[in-house]
Amino acid sequence: MSMHPDTPSSDHASPEFEAYSLLRQINAMLEMYHRSDLRNEELTVPQFMILNYANADGVPLSDISARMLCDNSNLTGIVERLISKGFVERRPAPRDRRVSLICVTPTGAEKLRRLKPHHHARVSRRMRALSLDQVHALRDLLQQLFAGLQVLPHED
Repeated sequence: MSMHPDTPSSDHASPEFEAYSLLRQINAMLEMYHRSDLRNEELTVPQFMILNYANADGVPLSDISARMLCDNSNLTGIVERLISKGFVERRPAPRDRRVSLICVTPTGAEKLRRLKPHHHARVSRRMRALSLDQVHALRDLLQQLFAGLQVLPHED
Protein backbone atom coordinates (compact mmCIF):
# COMPACT_ATOMS: atom_id res chain seq x y z
CA MET A 1 0.00 0.00 0.00
CA SER A 2 1.59 3.24 -1.14
CA MET A 3 0.46 6.43 0.49
CA HIS A 4 1.56 10.00 0.21
CA PRO A 5 1.52 12.43 3.07
CA ASP A 6 -1.53 14.66 3.11
CA THR A 7 0.28 17.87 3.91
CA PRO A 8 -1.27 21.26 3.34
CA SER A 9 0.05 23.31 0.46
CA SER A 10 3.35 24.87 1.55
CA ASP A 11 2.09 28.18 0.08
CA HIS A 12 -0.48 28.46 2.86
CA ALA A 13 0.66 26.26 5.73
CA SER A 14 3.37 26.97 8.24
CA PRO A 15 6.13 24.41 8.79
CA GLU A 16 4.65 23.85 12.26
CA PHE A 17 1.26 22.92 10.79
CA GLU A 18 2.89 20.66 8.19
CA ALA A 19 4.86 18.87 10.93
CA TYR A 20 1.70 18.57 13.03
CA SER A 21 -0.21 17.09 10.08
CA LEU A 22 2.56 14.57 9.40
CA LEU A 23 2.71 13.55 13.07
CA ARG A 24 -1.04 12.93 13.08
CA GLN A 25 -0.84 10.84 9.90
CA ILE A 26 2.15 8.83 11.11
CA ASN A 27 0.41 8.19 14.42
CA ALA A 28 -2.72 6.99 12.59
CA MET A 29 -0.65 4.68 10.37
CA LEU A 30 1.27 3.23 13.31
CA GLU A 31 -2.00 2.68 15.22
CA MET A 32 -3.46 0.90 12.18
CA TYR A 33 -0.41 -1.39 11.94
CA HIS A 34 -0.45 -2.01 15.70
CA ARG A 35 -4.16 -2.90 15.67
CA SER A 36 -3.53 -5.30 12.82
CA ASP A 37 -0.57 -6.90 14.64
CA LEU A 38 -2.65 -7.48 17.77
CA ARG A 39 -5.80 -8.73 16.03
CA ASN A 40 -4.50 -12.32 15.90
CA GLU A 41 -3.66 -12.09 19.59
CA GLU A 42 -7.24 -11.07 20.42
CA LEU A 43 -5.98 -7.88 22.09
CA THR A 44 -6.73 -4.25 21.39
CA VAL A 45 -4.05 -1.56 21.48
CA PRO A 46 -5.32 -0.17 24.83
CA GLN A 47 -5.36 -3.69 26.31
CA PHE A 48 -1.77 -4.23 25.17
CA MET A 49 -0.76 -0.88 26.68
CA ILE A 50 -2.35 -1.72 30.03
CA LEU A 51 -0.59 -5.10 30.06
CA ASN A 52 2.69 -3.28 29.44
CA TYR A 53 2.13 -0.80 32.26
CA ALA A 54 0.88 -3.32 34.84
CA ASN A 55 3.19 -5.50 36.89
CA ALA A 56 2.84 -8.37 39.37
CA ASP A 57 2.92 -6.04 42.41
CA GLY A 58 0.21 -3.82 40.95
CA VAL A 59 0.08 -0.34 39.49
CA PRO A 60 -2.63 2.15 40.44
CA LEU A 61 -5.20 2.54 37.68
CA SER A 62 -4.70 6.32 37.97
CA ASP A 63 -0.99 5.91 37.07
CA ILE A 64 -1.88 3.80 34.03
CA SER A 65 -4.52 6.29 32.88
CA ALA A 66 -2.03 9.17 33.27
CA ARG A 67 0.51 7.33 31.10
CA MET A 68 -2.20 6.62 28.52
CA LEU A 69 -3.40 10.25 28.69
CA CYS A 70 -7.00 9.35 29.53
CA ASP A 71 -9.40 9.21 32.47
CA ASN A 72 -9.73 6.20 34.77
CA SER A 73 -13.33 5.83 33.63
CA ASN A 74 -12.15 5.23 30.07
CA LEU A 75 -10.08 2.25 31.20
CA THR A 76 -12.59 0.50 33.46
CA GLY A 77 -14.19 -1.55 30.68
CA ILE A 78 -10.82 -2.35 29.10
CA VAL A 79 -9.49 -3.59 32.45
CA GLU A 80 -12.64 -5.69 32.95
CA ARG A 81 -12.07 -7.39 29.58
CA LEU A 82 -8.43 -8.11 30.53
CA ILE A 83 -9.66 -9.57 33.84
CA SER A 84 -12.14 -11.81 31.98
CA LYS A 85 -9.27 -13.05 29.78
CA GLY A 86 -7.22 -13.83 32.88
CA PHE A 87 -4.42 -11.37 32.03
CA VAL A 88 -4.79 -8.97 34.98
CA GLU A 89 -6.38 -8.79 38.42
CA ARG A 90 -7.72 -5.78 40.28
CA ARG A 91 -6.71 -5.50 43.94
CA PRO A 92 -7.18 -2.76 46.51
CA ALA A 93 -3.97 -0.96 47.51
CA PRO A 94 -2.81 -2.09 50.97
CA ARG A 95 -2.44 1.47 52.30
CA ASP A 96 -5.51 2.98 50.63
CA ARG A 97 -8.29 0.56 49.80
CA ARG A 98 -9.99 3.21 47.63
CA VAL A 99 -7.10 2.81 45.12
CA SER A 100 -7.32 -0.03 42.60
CA LEU A 101 -4.08 -1.76 41.72
CA ILE A 102 -3.86 -3.48 38.33
CA CYS A 103 -1.74 -6.61 38.68
CA VAL A 104 -0.57 -8.67 35.75
CA THR A 105 -1.23 -12.39 36.22
CA PRO A 106 1.20 -15.17 35.24
CA THR A 107 -0.99 -15.72 32.14
CA GLY A 108 -0.75 -12.03 31.23
CA ALA A 109 3.01 -11.99 31.87
CA GLU A 110 3.45 -15.00 29.59
CA LYS A 111 1.35 -13.33 26.88
CA LEU A 112 3.56 -10.24 27.08
CA ARG A 113 6.77 -12.28 27.13
CA ARG A 114 5.68 -13.92 23.89
CA LEU A 115 4.38 -10.73 22.22
CA LYS A 116 7.09 -8.19 23.05
CA PRO A 117 9.89 -9.55 20.83
CA HIS A 118 7.57 -9.62 17.81
CA HIS A 119 6.25 -6.14 18.60
CA HIS A 120 9.77 -4.71 18.95
CA ALA A 121 10.87 -6.37 15.68
CA ARG A 122 7.88 -4.89 13.82
CA VAL A 123 8.53 -1.42 15.24
CA SER A 124 12.19 -1.69 14.20
CA ARG A 125 11.19 -2.75 10.67
CA ARG A 126 8.79 0.18 10.40
CA MET A 127 11.52 2.62 11.42
CA ARG A 128 14.01 1.35 8.80
CA ALA A 129 13.36 4.36 6.55
CA LEU A 130 15.57 6.24 9.03
CA SER A 131 19.20 5.63 9.95
CA LEU A 132 20.00 4.91 13.59
CA ASP A 133 21.34 8.47 13.97
CA GLN A 134 18.09 9.84 12.51
CA VAL A 135 16.04 7.66 14.90
CA HIS A 136 18.03 9.07 17.84
CA ALA A 137 17.57 12.62 16.56
CA LEU A 138 13.83 12.04 16.03
CA ARG A 139 13.46 10.58 19.52
CA ASP A 140 15.28 13.58 21.01
CA LEU A 141 13.12 16.06 19.08
CA LEU A 142 9.91 14.27 20.05
CA GLN A 143 10.97 14.19 23.72
CA GLN A 144 11.65 17.93 23.54
CA LEU A 145 8.24 18.57 21.93
CA PHE A 146 6.51 16.35 24.50
CA ALA A 147 8.16 18.20 27.38
CA GLY A 148 7.24 21.55 25.83
CA LEU A 149 3.62 20.55 25.40
CA GLN A 150 3.36 19.55 29.05
CA VAL A 151 4.20 23.06 30.28
CA LEU A 152 1.82 24.90 27.95
CA PRO A 153 -1.33 26.23 29.56
CA HIS A 154 -4.55 24.73 28.21
CA GLU A 155 -5.84 27.07 25.56
CA ASP A 156 -9.42 27.57 24.39
